Amino acid sequence: MVVYGGLVLYPMLSSLVGSFFRWIGIQRFGFVGFDNYKRLLTAPHRSELLNAFWHNTVWFIGVLVLQTLLGLLIAWVLFLRGPRFRIFRSIFFFPALLSPVLVGTLWKLVFIPNGPAQSVLHGLGLINTTLTWLGDSDKALWILIAVDAWNWIGLPILVFTAGLYSIPREIFEAASLDGASTGRLLRSVGLPMLMPALASLTTLTVINAYNQFDIVYVMEGVGGDPGRSTDMLVTQFYRLAFGSVGSAGITEIGLSLALGALLFLFLAFISIIVLRFFDRRQVTV
Repeated sequence: MVVYGGLVLYPMLSSLVGSFFRWIGIQRFGFVGFDNYKRLLTAPHRSELLNAFWHNTVWFIGVLVLQTLLGLLIAWVLFLRGPRFRIFRSIFFFPALLSPVLVGTLWKLVFIPNGPAQSVLHGLGLINTTLTWLGDSDKALWILIAVDAWNWIGLPILVFTAGLYSIPREIFEAASLDGASTGRLLRSVGLPMLMPALASLTTLTVINAYNQFDIVYVMEGVGGDPGRSTDMLVTQFYRLAFGSVGSAGITEIGLSLALGALLFLFLAFISIIVLRFFDRRQVTV
């Protein structure tokens, strides 16, 4: 408890208290109340905040579809194939063992101009120009979302597969005898009983999506390039707290702490909503 308080509670409370003070550099001065929050929510910071929040929301939806739903379908196929396909769970889970920084670096090398992705697409005749997806404001965010989904798709596959094996086989057999198709088995039998797993994974997806930093920082930089099209709440926090390229080291510690406090409260609220939503739909055997 002492360790938890020193490493978790104390920094959280210190950050919350610090958001109500004026900062010059790393020095804390007079109490300013909610002034930092007001400045954060007014121009020019408000437009950047809303832009970053929208990108985080798109990231959450994209990862939920690519990672969680696709992971459910893959887990269902592996479950139907039986224990002899268990090795594929380990194969799919392998990317989750890699650091997001390493994953971002590897995929950045794949998508650079004249890199492996361009060579493959040229060979297939799909493109005949230089590949500049990471520099395209319309495509860059979706590339990063796909990279993040690839990094963590093994987790929902592992969780869903374990959940499916925990359901008594008699329930599936009885539904099959009643004429239920494979898709109906998943929709009417498997999915309702996987609600606890789906609740946990959705909560983790929310937290990961709105705390996204590593992959964006490695692949596009702290500025959320190109043209802020991949900017996130945490990259904005970073720029406020530590400055950005060309800022001459100017920092806004008070604003960054206010942003951190708002993000924490938002995630706590959304996590409670998600857990209650799935709890009401939980089915017990």
